[in-house]
Amino acid sequence: TAQGPRDRRVRLSIQIARKFFDLQEMLGFDKPSKTLDWLLTNSKAAIKDLVEMKLSCTGTVAKSLSSTSECEVLSGSNEATDIGDTQRKPPLMSVYKEKIGLLRRQRKAPFHLLSKE
Repeated sequence: TAQGPRDRRVRLSIQIARKFFDLQEMLGFDKPSKTLDWLLTNSKAAIKDLVEMKLSCTGTVAKSLSSTSECEVLSGSNEATDIGDTQRKPPLMSVYKEKIGLLRRQRKAPFHLLSKE
């Protein structure tokens, strides 16, 4: 802001808060900011992939079929799994393509919404 940085607080769901504080205890950190720093540092590659994908997606926004652009689907496509989960996640691009296909199928109306009977 014009007056400088402001204090931003975040509300977490009970499940997410438990996971976060469990991770904080496992790491041995006493402050949440240290835990967030650790999380951001260890997810740099995924964040970089997401940024690159969003940049490559900017040309398709104008071609979108509805008010929700295809790039907006990215926000929920790479949700974290449980901390102890060791299974490899599918590549972000394949998840993105899968969600776009689903989104396009949902958009098709069985009839024209503006036509008269």
